Amino acid sequence: MGASVSTLELPKSSKATVAAAIALLCVAFYLVSRRADATIWTAVLAFFISGFLADLFTALAHFGFDYVFPYDMPILGPVAREFREHHDCPTLDPSDYVVNFSKGAYCSVPVSSLVCVASLMTDERTLPFLVLATLLGMSTWAFFFHQIHSYAHMGSTLQPEDFKERVAAISRLSNQAEQIAEFDKLFATVPIPPWIRVLQRCRLILNPRTHNLHHIFFLSDFSSVNGWSDPLINLVLRPLARRMKMRQETAQP
Repeated sequence: MGASVSTLELPKSSKATVAAAIALLCVAFYLVSRRADATIWTAVLAFFISGFLADLFTALAHFGFDYVFPYDMPILGPVAREFREHHDCPTLDPSDYVVNFSKGAYCSVPVSSLVCVASLMTDERTLPFLVLATLLGMSTWAFFFHQIHSYAHMGSTLQPEDFKERVAAISRLSNQAEQIAEFDKLFATVPIPPWIRVLQRCRLILNPRTHNLHHIFFLSDFSSVNGWSDPLINLVLRPLARRMKMRQETAQP
């Protein structure tokens, strides 16, 4: 199914959108933090709730881009095409900051805008700090999601053909524990910044060895933020993805 020439598509790179996202996040943070019911422990709770919800949202969106949205659908269609091309060339460049943060900004801006409006129009009696802090956290996770995703691939240091060949070889291993161990060895060879490695190993952001299990069969582990939601959402998306993949393969000539 080809993409229509007239299909509406968001710019892949937009410094103005990135700047707007950062400005809105700062304003939203100021408005939320000054509320009377704000506490550090509620903020910590909101961090983990928002991390799970943002991760869950990326999993659902990723599944849609992989299996549901047609290429000629406005805005979402070109994204779906890019996601499926990423299957054939599973590398990303974490040094391409404007592109990575542009993708995050498109998700972050509307959520930050909602937080700002809700903060100005409500008080502690009508909307608690936990709700606003959770939305603000989701906006922050959204802004960073594609940069996080790119660190799970480190495509700037590996040739796409080499990376795809290594993933294919790992996919032929029969034991998932062996697959994970081989992914560990693969990503030990690329210069991921030490502090990023710490965050990945602590599972605060997406871990390469588990995320790249998705790139073996494309049936599970769809999340793109931290992987916290995968054990739960895999129960739903794995059988759906298997059914959709079989349908696609049957429809091919």
